[in-house]
Amino acid sequence: MTVNCQLPTQFAIGSWQLVIEQLLIALCDFAPLREKIVDLLFLPRRHKDTKFSQSHIKFLCVFASVLLFNFTSFSQKDSTRFINPVLINTDVDTLQRISVITSTVPHFILDEVILQKLGVTDVGSALRFIPGVQLKDYGGIGGIKTVSFRSLGANHTGVVFDGIKIPNVQSGAINLSPFEIFGVSQISFSSGQIEEYNAPASAYLNANSISIQSKLTEKPDKLKLQIYSGLSSISTFEEGFLIRVPISNNVFFGVQGFTKFGDGDYKFKVEESGSATELRRENSSLFSYKLRAVTGLELTNSKTIFSATYYNNEQELPGAMILYNPSNDQKMWNEDWRFVVTHDQKIKDWKLNANAFYQSSWMRYYDPDFLNLQGYIDNSYLQHNGGGGFMLKRSVLKNRAFVFGGSDLVFSDLKSGSDFNPNRMENNSVVGAHLLIGNLRIESNVTLQAVRDRIEVNDSITEKNFLEASPFLSLSWKPLKNQPLHLRTFYKRAFTLPTFNDLYYNLIGNTNLKPEKAHQFNAGFSYSGLAKKVYYEFSADAFYNLIEDKIIAIPTKDLFNWSMQNIGKLNVYGYDLALLVNYSKGDWKMTANGSYSYNLSLDVTNPESSAYQKQIPYTPFHSGTAGLAFGYKKTSLNLNSLFTGFRYSLNENVWANYMEPFTDLSVSLSHEFSIKSKYKIQLTASALNVLNKNYQVIRSFPMPGRYYQFALNLHYN
Repeated sequence: MTVNCQLPTQFAIGSWQLVIEQLLIALCDFAPLREKIVDLLFLPRRHKDTKFSQSHIKFLCVFASVLLFNFTSFSQKDSTRFINPVLINTDVDTLQRISVITSTVPHFILDEVILQKLGVTDVGSALRFIPGVQLKDYGGIGGIKTVSFRSLGANHTGVVFDGIKIPNVQSGAINLSPFEIFGVSQISFSSGQIEEYNAPASAYLNANSISIQSKLTEKPDKLKLQIYSGLSSISTFEEGFLIRVPISNNVFFGVQGFTKFGDGDYKFKVEESGSATELRRENSSLFSYKLRAVTGLELTNSKTIFSATYYNNEQELPGAMILYNPSNDQKMWNEDWRFVVTHDQKIKDWKLNANAFYQSSWMRYYDPDFLNLQGYIDNSYLQHNGGGGFMLKRSVLKNRAFVFGGSDLVFSDLKSGSDFNPNRMENNSVVGAHLLIGNLRIESNVTLQAVRDRIEVNDSITEKNFLEASPFLSLSWKPLKNQPLHLRTFYKRAFTLPTFNDLYYNLIGNTNLKPEKAHQFNAGFSYSGLAKKVYYEFSADAFYNLIEDKIIAIPTKDLFNWSMQNIGKLNVYGYDLALLVNYSKGDWKMTANGSYSYNLSLDVTNPESSAYQKQIPYTPFHSGTAGLAFGYKKTSLNLNSLFTGFRYSLNENVWANYMEPFTDLSVSLSHEFSIKSKYKIQLTASALNVLNKNYQVIRSFPMPGRYYQFALNLHYN
């Protein structure tokens, strides 16, 4: 069924004289700073790398970090949204939470309002607030960001953008840093099965899925303009614009531009001989910009979208901070093109989703000081991806169930200056069904992945073929008619191939790598209730993953060079807990959230190995999020905290590889002004890492200490 959910606005009209005065002051102050930063971009800098030592934080601080949980929203969108047809088994829903507690799998949604409250600027930073997600962040304004969920790495996490799965046969992992929050209407994350109605067949292969929905594909009822400007105290600047306009009753057009630039350097401390030395993290300069245009045709029972995207990036790569090592001077360039067409058609009980895409990704990496015979590295890579597919669904049993099936064909190749010129042809298919029987919801599918790798080495050609079938089954049951208790469980088998980088490139290639297989098991429950004006909900999930031939990437001296290895067998045990409490009275709102995750990921390959029954690298045993948020009319105050427990940087769990836990606390204050009914201005000030803790997510890659962000959002409707 289709639900028409209109969310009420809570923004009153403010003083337009004060708005104009503050806006002019901000613009006048910002322009000289911007010019200064542009002049300073990419100036040669040198510094001595230093080793970043670890502070003595007690392990018991984990318990102080799991009291509250911060996925918070105080006000609702001033718009009408139409939710796509889904099977629903729920009581009165709430708009504050991110967890979809009635889902058969762990499923989380971050809408535009929640993203603003979190004070994040890119998708990677937003996902770290989801229970169980571990973000690998190498620092710097252009640092690579990838996610791992329940010890299933980034290669097991697919990224779907506006209904198209983004391919990357070169590295497998999608860097989430270039995906800015500006222009995004919703981000969803799910484990086991993607929960988006318009997902392509390829998206059902992944163990975990990230789905990003942009505003450009939504048909506007009138001209809509959004302008964004942001800056931070670590010399980072962001500018963006978004225009959506209806051309006729059926045709609409949208264009978006975004640029990010700055030095991105920041101070940090390093322990040396018992004394702390303050250094500056340099070699982080970045200049990138993105342009995207979308044209849509929306009729009564169909919708067609054409989009084109161009992305250009030039950045320095800060290396590992090692004492007495000279400055890192590596640089990287990227240039990407993407063309996409999607078509949705509905005929009675049938629904068709079709898509086609082409993508070109060029990358150049330069290291002028590499110790080889040439004395430098200057490598370029050109990746082409293209393909298309369809998904067909039909409602049956009076909309109590639907069946679906689809298939995608994707071709990829990668060219560089090496002797290897691999290409890959994939045919990914899925068939499945969703069924609602009373209070029992059943979802099931089977995917078939047929892959042919063709490798040209000089004049010889080698082919490898893979054929894998993977089942999925999930159940959700509401055992008590008058109680909001939901039980859920699922099983999923996932299969992922080594990437071309894993096999052949970047001085890391290991042609003996095996495909990685994963078996996911999950069982949990959720309970929610409303007592007077207090809404509360609690969820708990226990999980077990059996991973065979797991592929581990270990960073070496910089962000570009890695070491790849297979771990024969991995047992992963753990549980995720989440609590939310929401209270409102008149114009006041308060939300407190907390989550805690326990993860035990043990290498059980070889009893004779020193790594046997040891925790795998960069996987904390304990992690959590905490948050407290207050809202009064047009003003909101948000406190967000993240905790990551101790972990090890290598397979051997010894003191030399020990990395201490850290807590990252941020505070943001935002206020919204309205001018008549057409203009809305939101001003946000944030303080990040308020406690000024020196910590590393990845060893020898220090994160910023305390710094500040300021943002201005102007909406015209």
